[in-house]
Amino acid sequence: MMSKIEEISKIEGLHLIDKKHNYRYERKFTIPDSFSTKTIEQFILRNKFLFREVYYQRQVNNIYFDTEAYNDYFDNVLGVSNRKKIRIRWYGETFGEIKSPVLEIKIKKGLVGDKWSYKLVPFTLDNSFVHETAKEVFKNSNLPTPILESVKMVKPTLVNSYSRKYYLSADNRFRITLDFNLLYYKIDKLFNNFNFAPKGDENKIVELKYGLTDDKDANSISTAFPFRLNKNSKYVNGVNTIKRFPQ
Repeated sequence: MMSKIEEISKIEGLHLIDKKHNYRYERKFTIPDSFSTKTIEQFILRNKFLFREVYYQRQVNNIYFDTEAYNDYFDNVLGVSNRKKIRIRWYGETFGEIKSPVLEIKIKKGLVGDKWSYKLVPFTLDNSFVHETAKEVFKNSNLPTPILESVKMVKPTLVNSYSRKYYLSADNRFRITLDFNLLYYKIDKLFNNFNFAPKGDENKIVELKYGLTDDKDANSISTAFPFRLNKNSKYVNGVNTIKRFPQ
């Protein structure tokens, strides 16, 4: 059996991967601002699968990366079955010294997905952060060679942040996250000014995450919510908010 790295190295753009993954399903619900965070949480906690809040609320931050032609963005918009998403993620304050950043590569294959994570060296996110800064972070982080080669082909395209709450079902099979206070910041590969006010998104996002054998019970959880189940990508939403592509 090939290792993860061997398989990545033979696949252009990380798109088509045939190996044993930690695949899971994700169902996403976009909830308008007419629902308060407290009301959404009540629906989650009253579900018959007895969800409870776990961990603690925290702020999630991401720098997303894409090709010059925004291939990953358009793969998502067009519903390409096998696609990827590349980002740096950290928790806490959005700007300043980022002490524990992680490179995440999210793989989508049909209706299921997987995520690979790699620790990065600390860096500072401020107006001096440009594409070359990101390249130095990747270079100095002891990434596997195929991963390092893959991130050489992309540039930073979006910064976002949001508050996240976490819930776990009583049987530990289902996880729910509730995201709100979504903000999007424009980022360029050559020059940045983060002093401009970010673009906000009043919608809230609920994600239900579960294993491959739990689809039937996931239906029971979903149908108990008065929320709209839909395709949702914070990356796509953010790019649509800060950038206008020619028609």
